[in-house]
Amino acid sequence: MRWAIAREKQERSRNMEEERRKQNRFASTLVIDPSIIAAVRLVRDSDISRPSPRRTAVVAERNSLAGVILEAVIH
Repeated sequence: MRWAIAREKQERSRNMEEERRKQNRFASTLVIDPSIIAAVRLVRDSDISRPSPRRTAVVAERNSLAGVILEAVIH
């Protein structure tokens, strides 16, 4: 009986770990999407080496968008 319980706990642990990996993979994909949006918005800027108010705003918006998407997916 103890062996069966231990095996069941081990199987549950494996399933939880696999589910966690899937969520992490999905979350990282969702974080990439806002980065692509920010890149498209900044594509016309000729010199991106120096910070500007516009670039700062685009990056800040990208961060908040990524947070909103992640929060919606997690809950």
